[in-house]
Amino acid sequence: MTVSFNPLKANGHTFSRVPEFDDLEVSLSNDNARDVLQALGIDDLYSTTPWPIACFRAVLVVARRKRLGHASPAIPRTETREPGSMLMIDCGRDEGYVERKLALLSDLVNRAADVGATHIDWG
Repeated sequence: MTVSFNPLKANGHTFSRVPEFDDLEVSLSNDNARDVLQALGIDDLYSTTPWPIACFRAVLVVARRKRLGHASPAIPRTETREPGSMLMIDCGRDEGYVERKLALLSDLVNRAADVGATHIDWG
């Protein structure tokens, strides 16, 4: 499963995708998205309502500043197989992964705001 971050534009009480971003989103695996959202101070893996872009941008700025000079630790690749079951592979991730994804989200949010997006949604 993945969690995708999408820019939206409010129209009254409804939201629509921003046409300039039809093919652009940031998608992360559930585990990676959980870690990125926790870095932002957000506990909900799936947003119930879209966040105003200005609020989300502010949270991103604070999180990125807090992490300056600190890199999220690497997670090693692992393989697990129990008797009679399939092989499970966790691909792990490189050091600094969370910070790189925060930068990617920041780029998405800034570009989206420039073309009129009003909200960010994920799930």
